[in-house]
Amino acid sequence: MIDPQEMGTVPFLRDLGGRHAENLAGLARLEERPAGTVIFRQHQDWPYIYFVLAGEVGLELAVSGQEMVEIHRAGPGDLLGWSPVLGRRAMTATARAATPVRLAVLDANQVAQLCERDPQFGTAFHRELAVVVATRLRDARRHLSQHLTRRPIPPEGSD
Repeated sequence: MIDPQEMGTVPFLRDLGGRHAENLAGLARLEERPAGTVIFRQHQDWPYIYFVLAGEVGLELAVSGQEMVEIHRAGPGDLLGWSPVLGRRAMTATARAATPVRLAVLDANQVAQLCERDPQFGTAFHRELAVVVATRLRDARRHLSQHLTRRPIPPEGSD
């Protein structure tokens, strides 16, 4: 369990109400990771979601084979690993600690069950989740566009 007051400082949870932040704090466990540690990998089946309590985590996509491009930098209060809450186990990016991080780790199945048991919470949770997904999509487009404009685009039909 994580201190409910600490979970209550997470912006994602503020609009859900104190009771819900407390419920999630009861489900969460604390995890600390040093800089450079991979938290989860793109395409990996993963059952957890995370809230960054301290530090920064880079979200990276594999492009052009093996090259990794950071598409978003998550900081304190940000949600990581939204895919399993939506029933998608395969992660859409790799998460790597950019600095030492403190994370609140939650089992996505438990969060999904809480959403089902409490429709008001579920609606609010998924509304906030939609904002996260939209922000990540915007950031991914911008970073990938910048990445591609720094590299010459090969003519069509070439290898």
